[in-house]
Order: sequence, then structure tokens, then C-alpha cells
Amino acid sequence: MLSGKWPTLENGGSGHCNYCKEIEDNGGKSDRLNMLEQANQVPPELDKNPRATTVTPKILEIFLNDTCNMKCTYCRADFSSQWRNEIRKFGALTDLDGRPMLGYTPDHKFVKKREDISGLVDKTVDWLRRNGHQLSRLHLLGGETFYQTELDEILDVLEITGHKNLEFNIISNLMVKEERFTSVLERIKKMCRDRKIGRFDLTVSIDGLGREIEYARTGLKCDHFGKLFALAVRQKWMVLHTNSVITSMSVKALPPLIEQVKEHRKINSKISMRINAVQRMPQLHPAAFGRDFWKHDIENILNLWPADDMHDRSQRDHIGSMFSAIKNQDPDLRLVKFFKHYLDQLDKRRNTNWREVFPYLDI
Repeated sequence: MLSGKWPTLENGGSGHCNYCKEIEDNGGKSDRLNMLEQANQVPPELDKNPRATTVTPKILEIFLNDTCNMKCTYCRADFSSQWRNEIRKFGALTDLDGRPMLGYTPDHKFVKKREDISGLVDKTVDWLRRNGHQLSRLHLLGGETFYQTELDEILDVLEITGHKNLEFNIISNLMVKEERFTSVLERIKKMCRDRKIGRFDLTVSIDGLGREIEYARTGLKCDHFGKLFALAVRQKWMVLHTNSVITSMSVKALPPLIEQVKEHRKINSKISMRINAVQRMPQLHPAAFGRDFWKHDIENILNLWPADDMHDRSQRDHIGSMFSAIKNQDPDLRLVKFFKHYLDQLDKRRNTNWREVFPYLDI
């Protein structure tokens, strides 16, 4: 990065930064760029030497494990135990040429065994005990974070050691039992009150509302989501965010979510929305259907999008640029064929019918 190159495998790097690279290459705003805009994120060593590469971490993001109660169409075996179990039962999904798709084989190198994960968690917990006081932000992801026993281990450490300036963030799909959800929130609320942490953020993973999203995010029930989301809105002591992934299946389902967030802001103004397009799955990207296909939908989304603060306006511009960056005006017929092939395979495994849910995409 210091020499103007991404640390890709081709450049001799680890390849672990490819997700942010792909987002930025497609005109998006990656986690890397978002973090650059937040205060207190710069390691102290960089104040003296902007080119330092051995620094004190200020942000720690932990994927606890892949335990999940959902299997979103754009997810993979690396991040969802439901996906992994399905692949083990039915075999790998294939591309148009019949080749197994990357990340969907049960022996994929990034699918850790439970004992491997346990060892990593032990090391992370130990690191937090010794160094957590130097962090500015701590992010927990999954899988579904609220269903992971490791969450309780992390909370134990924070309660014992105390980090009064720490911003603590959990990412969740909210498809958890209400009792578990409320008990964890009450525990974290007490941690904030006792100055064990400085702030709590809940980032809600949701791409829209309605039948389309229940298909796109297998396992989601919008009624249950809405109940827990409304509960979270009333917790004004915490900061609430929504994070959405745009696919061809979510474009028409995004407006109801925007409307719901705007309504909830009448109760709690501290709700932010963030959008990014799907990565690494071109068959699910709206570009497969071409720029003109979404013209009226994008106009509707941009008209509905709030403009209450700078973040709102930045995200609105981001959405507009995301779709204006689609180079093909008309559908890419091979990608549309791939889209159908991909969902047809999922339908056979899940006893669903995408053509009934998305008749407008059956072109």
C-alpha cells in the first residue's frame, strides 16, 4: 500500500484486502475508507512516522465463528454453518460450465474446524485482556453473533478489564430469540453505565423488506425482524445502524426499508444506513440486468433516501454512483443465464421458486 499497490497475491501480499479493493474498484466505499473518516482510529506510531508498519492496533474485527441460522443467497460456506451443511448434503454449486464454485466445497481452506476456532478465540481473549485498553473500536461478526457462545467470553473480558473509551460494535441479522437478544442488550447497557465500555453500536444486517428479501436471505422472517428492530430503536442509549447488500433481488425491496427507518427516526434519530453492492458474485449484481433495467427503481430509491445529515447525503451519492458505474446499458445475457442457473440450483435444494417471487427478473 505504501508503494501504491494493493497487497494482492499477485503483488506478493496476503490477498486479505481483496474485499475492500473490489468495493473500491467498483466505485464503492469500503470499510477501509469508512474507518479513515472516524475519529481516534489512528495508531499512535503514525503520528511520528506516517510510514510505520509495526503499530499498536486501534481497531479489532473478530469473526467469532460461522454458526448461523440463515443462508443468504450471496453468502458462502466460509461464513454460514447453514451453507456448509447444505453443501455437504447436496454437493458444490456449479457455474455455467459445470465447475464447482469457489468457496462452496465443504473442504474449502477457509472453513475452520471447531477446535481450530476455539484455539483462535482463546488467543484473542488473552490478547484482549492484555491489550484491549489500547483499542478504539471492537467489532464482532459471524455467522450470527448473538448465537455464538464466544460472544459471552468477549463480554466477560470487557466486564473484568474495563475499557471506558472503547466503541463496541455487534453485527446481527436480528433473527434471534427475543429473550437472548434482550438479555445481551441489558448486559451491555450495564457495561456502558458502569463505564466498562464507552459506547455500544448495533449494526443490523438487512437488505430490504418483503417477500423478495425473505427469499434472498433464507431464514429471514420480516415480522420477527421488525419486532426486534423496533425494540432496538427504543434503546436510545446505543447507536443503531443498518447495513444492506444490493443484489438484483433486493433493489425493489429497499424502498420499504428506507421508509421504515425514516419512520423509526421519529423515535430515535441515531439510526444510520449504509449500502454496498454484492461482491464476488457477478451473477447477482444488478449489472447483470443492465443500467436501464433499474432506471425507475433507482430514481425511486434516491427520491426516498433521507438527507438529514452528511452521512445520509454521502450514502445517497454512493448509491447513485454505484448504478451509474454499471457500464452495460442492456442486460448481459450470459450473466442473466448464470443468475437463473444459480437460483435454479438453490430452488432444488430449498424447495423454493424464484420465478414466483421475481417474475420481472425472468427475462
